[in-house]
Amino acid sequence: MNLSTRLVSALAIVAMASLTACGGGGGGGTTSGGGPPVITPTPTPPPSNPASCPTSGSVPTSVGLAPAGTLSIGRRATVAPPAESDQVPDTIVVTYSSAVSSAAINAAAEKMNASPRTDLDFGSIGKRAKTLLVAPGTAAAVISQLKQMPGVLSVQHAQYRHMLAGPPNDPVYNGNGTPPYFQDSHTRGQWDMHVMNFDGAWARFAGTVAIGAPIAVIDTGVDVTQLELTGGKITRTRCFVTFPAGSPQSTGTFVTDTDGHGTNVAGIADDDTNNGVEFAGGGWSAPLMAYRVFPSDIAGGCSGSSDPQCSTTDVDVVAAINDAVTNGAKVINLSLGATPPCNDPVEMQAVANAISHNVVVVAAAGNEGKNQLDCPASYPGVIAVGASALNDSLNPVITEYVASYSNYQLDTAGGRYVVAPGGDPGANDNDLLHWINNLYSSTGAPIGSPPAPPTCGNDCGRVLFAGTSQATPHVVGVVSLMLAVGSHNQTPAQIAADLCSTADQIPNEPKQGCGRVNAMAAVALASSQ
Repeated sequence: MNLSTRLVSALAIVAMASLTACGGGGGGGTTSGGGPPVITPTPTPPPSNPASCPTSGSVPTSVGLAPAGTLSIGRRATVAPPAESDQVPDTIVVTYSSAVSSAAINAAAEKMNASPRTDLDFGSIGKRAKTLLVAPGTAAAVISQLKQMPGVLSVQHAQYRHMLAGPPNDPVYNGNGTPPYFQDSHTRGQWDMHVMNFDGAWARFAGTVAIGAPIAVIDTGVDVTQLELTGGKITRTRCFVTFPAGSPQSTGTFVTDTDGHGTNVAGIADDDTNNGVEFAGGGWSAPLMAYRVFPSDIAGGCSGSSDPQCSTTDVDVVAAINDAVTNGAKVINLSLGATPPCNDPVEMQAVANAISHNVVVVAAAGNEGKNQLDCPASYPGVIAVGASALNDSLNPVITEYVASYSNYQLDTAGGRYVVAPGGDPGANDNDLLHWINNLYSSTGAPIGSPPAPPTCGNDCGRVLFAGTSQATPHVVGVVSLMLAVGSHNQTPAQIAADLCSTADQIPNEPKQGCGRVNAMAAVALASSQ
């Protein structure tokens, strides 16, 4: 199983931008006006070991700290190396039938001088997996021998997974425009939410508060001090990080976001809405489960870096998926991935296990601009999301298209490939309609020109991103609403079919798959079932 995964949110790529001034007045969408209350943010100390899960920091008010002594030490994730070196050195993953005992695998491994590391259980589909640390130069021999063992289904190198994100920009923006986008090239807003018609989706809740189904964001962590994510919204925080390769996996309850990518993704999916602060989030007030599976950023940030510390591993992603499924998530956001070939049975089993529990898995298509889907977006049953963008070069005529960097399919991939707003900025692009504006982390990577640590405290709302990483949480927000308003028996396959059949068609766009998701139409269809 491949251990290296990159962020895809501004997933690899295209420039992400951030404004130097963080803080200030009314957000876009349907949030009420007025500036945010002045609150002194709770400081989040850096982790004692930057290659492990934090052992201290801030926790959301709805989540208590684990009792003393319960934080286990495990493994840490690695960053995004070049595509040709996506294998984690000297670490292999064995997938085997649940009928085979873990002890039997351990005994066989020890005979080959291999050390057991992480155990993964996919109980509902009768399979288990185990990571092993092998002696340098022996991986091929160990893999060959273990494949001969009865009950063993697959053996391969662990793989890296990478963030799919891009670099920040710093135009300062403020104010709202007019319909249909409620902003223009020079004023702040959330054109992305308006073009998807989230207003109409929220209206389906007929006067009640729109509370979406529980969302799990598996990413670089989340800044739990942000005003848009406080007030009891975050119901669970967990960290799973294996770094450097071969070390034990570190685990914990602190999810300090030293990159900013995860906080941005969480905000798009589930900013607290109608609270008079900054933004509207797709899930309105859905419960949020925050996971950190990436190491702390390197000095200067991970944007554009292939340093191993800027990637996670598939084992850590799988641990987070399993934890989310066990603890009640209904939709999982994976704004991360790795380029094909996608031969990762352990991650595939985790996704299959989640889907078998009726958990919808949504993943970024990738930012290579190719006719392909990254892993895990390409896995069976996963809703794959490409990015759409606005072309305002002939203003006032504005058109939508599939972003130049977005991976795509020339068909619907069996009714599970859709697109959603991700932006498509050029170099040094100050046109705000080319970006997605949302949250950032107060402990995130340096931003601005010249780069400097963010100073926006608990109101980090003036950051611009672009990528399929940003497109993905838009769809997650819609799915959260669909699951809340529709039948409790809706399956992931039904959700994908409903998203596909109700999507808006982008004229003369062959790369759109089913089309760009229409939140109102999808939620309306779900509510009728």
